[in-house]
Amino acid sequence: MRTSLRSPRSAATVSDVAPSSADPKRRRFLFTLGVGGAGVAAASVAALPSAAADPVSTDSDSDARYRETTHVRDYYRSAKL
Repeated sequence: MRTSLRSPRSAATVSDVAPSSADPKRRRFLFTLGVGGAGVAAASVAALPSAAADPVSTDSDSDARYRETTHVRDYYRSAKL
């Protein structure tokens, strides 16, 4: 059987470690910090420009599309299993 090395008197209770009531100033500070952070996040989201619903297609869009070139065909050929 294993014996305990600690004495029952040396164990700290919860009431000894933490006070029963928290500091109201600290709570108010942390609450203000949280509310301020949420306000900053909301303001930064509101400041973002909204995206256009329908993008306008131009002739330059056709240049940016996929093209199968010689080096792409060579890669596909080498990658076959």
